[in-house]
Amino acid sequence: MATSPSTPTRARGRATKAKLMTAGVAVFSDKGFRAARVDDIVKRARISHGTFYLYFSSKDDLFEQLVAQVAEELKSLTESLPIIRQTQESRDGLEQWLVSFIELYSKYGALIRSWTEAERGGVSTQEDVLGTVADALALKVKIRKRKDFDPRIASLALLAMVERVNYFSVTGQVDEESENLSRTLADIMLDAFFG
Repeated sequence: MATSPSTPTRARGRATKAKLMTAGVAVFSDKGFRAARVDDIVKRARISHGTFYLYFSSKDDLFEQLVAQVAEELKSLTESLPIIRQTQESRDGLEQWLVSFIELYSKYGALIRSWTEAERGGVSTQEDVLGTVADALALKVKIRKRKDFDPRIASLALLAMVERVNYFSVTGQVDEESENLSRTLADIMLDAFFG
């Protein structure tokens, strides 16, 4: 099958945009949102300013697209969250899900911290996204109704713990393999939900 003459250009364009986005993740991770400059991003990507502006109108535009990409990946991860019951199969599924969360956080953790710094309108995107994950977790937990126990608050608290442990891991404050982290986190979560 023959390709149109514009096909390589589109492929090159996607590659160039991906290169700029990768450079953006690195620069926002290193410098934070406020200190990052377009100049830093184009130097990191080894691409001209003019090329940058073909794909993004500003640093904010790049950042918003990166946040949307992370949010989409978190949404997909959230959709894969297994039903959580007091069974070994459920525990194994939760542990595997936590491994995936750890991998995602390892890739984007610094960017997630940067978007907390770049809060807009009083509510950060991170709170919205992590709140959505917490809501999904609360719906997936299958426990008998307990007096004075709100599964959403418990889910939010546990997710905050998972995020913070991952933060400590990404910043080198905790040196542990993801399998050990996910195993411990799964045990803590199941103990919290089921006692």
